[in-house]
Amino acid sequence: MSKAGVLTERERKLLIALVKMVDQYLDEYGDEVDSRAMSAGEHAIEALATFGLMENINTRFGRWTEAGNQFREEFNRIK
Repeated sequence: MSKAGVLTERERKLLIALVKMVDQYLDEYGDEVDSRAMSAGEHAIEALATFGLMENINTRFGRWTEAGNQFREEFNRIK
């Protein structure tokens, strides 16, 4: 998460939107997320990795971390 381990309300809102975008528009194969070689997808994976929610596998693929899966589970219910 953020450096102190606690997200600000602003960070939380942005991460919720980013997680929802990744879940809706990017493909998952097993535990890997495919950016589909779109720069927006690549930047999304990189941004989520900065907060510890994903890890970069390479320039195209990422993988949800345990923290990322917990975040998705908690906030994907938000409409």
